[in-house]
Amino acid sequence: MFDRFDPEVEDFRAEVRAYLAAAMRPDAVADHADPRDLTGLDDTFERALQADAGARGYLAVNYPVDVGGGGRSPAYRAAFAMEAAAVDAPVIDTALTLGGAPILAHGSDAQRALLPSMARGEVLLCIAYSEPGAGSDLTAITTTARRADPADPTDPAGPDDPSRDWIVDGTKHLVTGAHKSEWCLIVARTDPDPDAPARRAMSMFLFSLDGTPGVTIERVRTANDWTLGTIVFEGARLPADALLGEEGRGFAQMAAALADERSGFFWVGWAEAGLRDLLHHVRAVGVDALAVPAAVARDTLARLWTDVALARRFALDVVAVQAGGGDATVPAAMSKVFATELLQRLASAGVALLGPAGLLTAPRFGAAPSDAPLRGRFAYEVVERLHPTISVGANEVQRDVIAHRGLGLPNG
Repeated sequence: MFDRFDPEVEDFRAEVRAYLAAAMRPDAVADHADPRDLTGLDDTFERALQADAGARGYLAVNYPVDVGGGGRSPAYRAAFAMEAAAVDAPVIDTALTLGGAPILAHGSDAQRALLPSMARGEVLLCIAYSEPGAGSDLTAITTTARRADPADPTDPAGPDDPSRDWIVDGTKHLVTGAHKSEWCLIVARTDPDPDAPARRAMSMFLFSLDGTPGVTIERVRTANDWTLGTIVFEGARLPADALLGEEGRGFAQMAAALADERSGFFWVGWAEAGLRDLLHHVRAVGVDALAVPAAVARDTLARLWTDVALARRFALDVVAVQAGGGDATVPAAMSKVFATELLQRLASAGVALLGPAGLLTAPRFGAAPSDAPLRGRFAYEVVERLHPTISVGANEVQRDVIAHRGLGLPNG
């Protein structure tokens, strides 16, 4: 039996499961497939579901009441995440999931005023950290932000005058949801000294994408046909109050925001759903009908079941640390590495068990080959589950975190 949440959280989880089962029923999503979007569904369906889930208090269940949240423990957010992933509901990369933590922790009163609308699911937000030359190593960010020149050349205020707008130049790529978001969080270098330590040379900015001059967005196709965004800043002018938190503290704020995404329950939800579907298929066709010997199939499924149970245990440990107010950096790194690599093992095992028919692929929603077992799920996921091991901090980086901060091993 998998580890479970406390009884009251399990009751909430059952409530969410019933809600999402109705919201994501086949006839409800049938006309909304959009394989170009990461969610697999169109913007209309995503926004409607987020608004409805937000109105029910699900999106911000663990946020403070004064910003529109439910004031509950992180376990409730984890339970919601697990159930959302299990049915591929487009309530995963919400504005709160991506940007809520840094805005709550570091935002001004005006910036925090955005949180209630995020809690209600009324806005979409993207995070633009990665760059063509700064993917896993975000200390290599080269996008710059500088104070605008004064309108009056005789203005005695210095270059750090906080009333001046910011001018941003650079390119961000691999941005989830850039094409449909109203708001964006970026990190840029604000210290012009090339020798300044990177971790103290960056600042974070929150700004509206609607109507900001000097910003262009391009959708770039990925291996599974959905798109990520490239955002180009060419003299883009952000208002003075777009700065989030302290100037020069952007790297630390970004690291904390990324750590908040690594609790692992979205990944665990996908893993449990994949294993469930695979087991249902095997029971339906019989173990002798698979493409591998029965003993191999049984061993494979038993190992996957054990790994899914471990993945949940890792994620529950993260929630326990978060609930106690501790530093979850190391357990979150452990959870992220194990769960995302489990998704790859699960996808490969599914294809191997299904045999040649398992190589037929289709996106999550919409039409699929009539003879594709499980609608081509596992062939699709062989490709799809590569990017979780890279995003939110590549697993190689997470292993360094585990080694240095968790085990106390030296660098080098």
